Amino acid sequence: MLTIAEMNANPHTTLARWRKEAPVVDYEGGGVFVLGHEDVVSLSLDPRVVATGTALPESRGITSGALHDIFKLGMLTANGSEHQGRRSIVSRALASVLIGDVRRNVRSVTENLIDVAYEGGSAEFVSHFANQIPILTLAGVFGVEEPDRQGFVNRVEELGRFFAPSSTDADIAISFAAAEYLRDYFEFRFRKITESKKSDFLSAIRVEAEAERLAPTEIVFQIIQMILGGTESVRASLSAQISLLLQHRNQWHSLYADTSLVPAAVSEALRYEPGIAGLVRATAEPVELHGATLPANSLVILSTLSALRDERVFKRPNVFDIHRDDLPRLHLVFGAGAHRCVADHFARAELEEALSVFVTRLPNLKLEDIPIFNGHVFIRTPSSFCVSWSRN
Repeated sequence: MLTIAEMNANPHTTLARWRKEAPVVDYEGGGVFVLGHEDVVSLSLDPRVVATGTALPESRGITSGALHDIFKLGMLTANGSEHQGRRSIVSRALASVLIGDVRRNVRSVTENLIDVAYEGGSAEFVSHFANQIPILTLAGVFGVEEPDRQGFVNRVEELGRFFAPSSTDADIAISFAAAEYLRDYFEFRFRKITESKKSDFLSAIRVEAEAERLAPTEIVFQIIQMILGGTESVRASLSAQISLLLQHRNQWHSLYADTSLVPAAVSEALRYEPGIAGLVRATAEPVELHGATLPANSLVILSTLSALRDERVFKRPNVFDIHRDDLPRLHLVFGAGAHRCVADHFARAELEEALSVFVTRLPNLKLEDIPIFNGHVFIRTPSSFCVSWSRN
């Protein structure tokens, strides 16, 4: 039995020990953990292993309202034709978003946040940078106007409380209200869209949704799931890549000398400390795995946290090395199969561009505290940590 206490204490050491004993282990919190890289990929591709629908909010007593509808009507938690239809409109709409524009937006947001803190010589990284960069980037993509931005940022942060590893009933109440606010906000935005042939993302997704005869409410919840997917994991990944590189100063200096290494550094940070600890799935029918049977209707955690340090796949898996040559082309942190992240290129652009700005703008950046990453089932959250720099 894999216990919550041992995972909270030292997840990487615990998972490494269990990988040597069994490919699948029962989990104290419910369900089973699948540990190996090959098995996580295989079950991600298996049509018998499906998304969990509304099981998560209902397990917390939420059976109606916008927070429930995020799971009921969103693409990430749907299966079959519903998933394919919702995903396809997002995928086609994303094709209208130029990655070059996203990169310029991320660079501008990151530069502005540095400007605000620069004279002080230090900042708490999570609240000032990691929380803000992905939300403000999405605000730009969604055309959130300046008077609405702070409210948008606050509500997205409040919605994320539901997914924190230690969320309380009070957190859930705050997230419930934030979900209602975001639903109402985007419903209002869609009502304001006219036939003016605008080329922004919201106009594009509206056109795609209407072509698929998707209800307006469903469009809104695809947007909200995009916000969740594009902020929660990215904020953890931003924190991981900066803190890891600053703990390995020679690799930070390598990036400063050669920024073409930035994509490799992002990939390695995603492997070493992924922002998503696991993909939560359910079995639609019995599944055989290494002689064991996962019964139908079982909860399955496909542990990316374990798989991305699998010693059978990665050389020296517990060593952070941006020069490694054994990372797969398609990074498992973005999932696999039908539910692979529809905006993985978008997330990579954010992480790469933000890192490039920090390396070139603050080459003498220093880490004042080492963050701890909490969460071993779904979203991971970094503890607060400070960075500092000397002013030139």
